[in-house]
Amino acid sequence: MKSYKLFATAVLMSFCAVLPAQAQKTAGQDQQYEYVFNPHWFIQGQFGGQYTLGELKFSDLTSLNAQVGAGYEFNPWLAARLSFNFWQGKEGFKKDKDNTYKWNWKYVAPTIDAMFDLSNAIGGFNPERKISLGAIVGLGMNVVFSKDDADKTIDEIVAGYPAGIAPGFYKNATGPFAVGRLGAYVDWHITDNLALGLELQSNTTLFNDKYNSKAANDGNWDWYFNGLLGLKYCFGGEGGKTYEKRAKEKLVPVSQAANYAPDCDPVEKIVEKVVEKPIEVTVPSIYEEIYYDINKDQISANEKYKLRRIVDFMKKYPDTKIEISSHADRATGTSDYNQKISERRAANVAKALVEAGISESRISTSAHGSSQNMYSGDEMKLNRVSICIAK
Repeated sequence: MKSYKLFATAVLMSFCAVLPAQAQKTAGQDQQYEYVFNPHWFIQGQFGGQYTLGELKFSDLTSLNAQVGAGYEFNPWLAARLSFNFWQGKEGFKKDKDNTYKWNWKYVAPTIDAMFDLSNAIGGFNPERKISLGAIVGLGMNVVFSKDDADKTIDEIVAGYPAGIAPGFYKNATGPFAVGRLGAYVDWHITDNLALGLELQSNTTLFNDKYNSKAANDGNWDWYFNGLLGLKYCFGGEGGKTYEKRAKEKLVPVSQAANYAPDCDPVEKIVEKVVEKPIEVTVPSIYEEIYYDINKDQISANEKYKLRRIVDFMKKYPDTKIEISSHADRATGTSDYNQKISERRAANVAKALVEAGISESRISTSAHGSSQNMYSGDEMKLNRVSICIAK
């Protein structure tokens, strides 16, 4: 009965937790947003412990461990990192129930790691997700130093055996030794740029058995395991941000695009007055605004119906000419870059018209970069536009 009550309480609490999110979704149906990832650099500092696999009890083979690293996040799910794992390793040998030997050494292991954010890879990019899970695959080198304690203890062990029958040990084995790494991590995102992370690693020396100075009878590679807790700071991409939040444009099938066009005819209606005066006819004209995604100068599939309307109009009225005025938004890019991309946008519209059969002599273009922005905030994207007026 108690289990049933606990289950019912958990379900009720979960339902209540979902309600605010659902209300927010309903309230925001008129305007949806999307997140755009900015590639960026990051640094890490971590501290924890290490266990070196061996024949002694766990407490005898644990030591302090630390790691520093720097890397680059290429996309929401893939990053590369150069890390330096270091401090102390421990190992031991149990001769019999009355004689146990222990020794330690210092080491540093530079490693190149590939880091996979599984939360973003599986669940999609969402920078408002507080917890993210990931996997690590790495390859590097392990260099041993301050090995006097190990070599002294090995001499002591060997001296206790008759000549030629002592177990195998390696003195002066400092490497470098090739190291392979597999690991996993959990990051808790404190801010957009700062995260607290827990990282678990399994590391093994490759192709030899000399790292812990003790030869294994079965020739196995030497293993050590790290548990690290630390902070990760992301420097951010453009504007110091790791992502951009922007209003999401509604995708319209090309076959239905005309239904979403402004409620006006591409050609002004002929005004006829049944009076004694002659029929007055207005000058035919068309006005279209072609929008672009950030850092794009090509006309998207969802905007090409506007281009077809312009072509149809200019073929119907062969005496009309068109002025193409292109712009960029000041929130992204430098003034020089924005000027160049607005020039490319204007040129691409003109090129598309020529390819559709419109004479170059009927087309004129101008580019204004980000000097004439009329929108700001969530409407900043409306400044990425080519304004086309034909008459």
